Amino acid sequence: MFNQPGAGPRTQDRTEGESGPLTGDEFSTWSQRLSNVEELVDKPDLRNQLAQVRDRARATRTEFKKGAKPPQWDLVKQDILKPLLEVRERIADELSRRDSNESLAPIDRDPVPNKYSDLVKRYYEKLGNGQ
Repeated sequence: MFNQPGAGPRTQDRTEGESGPLTGDEFSTWSQRLSNVEELVDKPDLRNQLAQVRDRARATRTEFKKGAKPPQWDLVKQDILKPLLEVRERIADELSRRDSNESLAPIDRDPVPNKYSDLVKRYYEKLGNGQ
């Protein structure tokens, strides 16, 4: 995710002449891609975290453009990279949970208690027969 061109800061220190989305020409594309991800995420807390990351990245970029001094990479790691990695991990966990073949009940519904399972089964059988 972060080693792709324009994807974000790498964890190693940058050498002279290297650029990425915060210091190079890729910021608009990177920010738009992050905005697209933000729109796709359905959990408000993750969406907010992504919005905060975009705001911090925009502020870092603005400071860089104003003074042409390199970003403080330790702050970039703490305020941008770390939250992005946390969101990525939480999304991966959620996708893994949703794709699990071992799930016995739909994720968004509570399982039917055993004492009602026969009633529910008959109800769905009647629905299937058009009654």
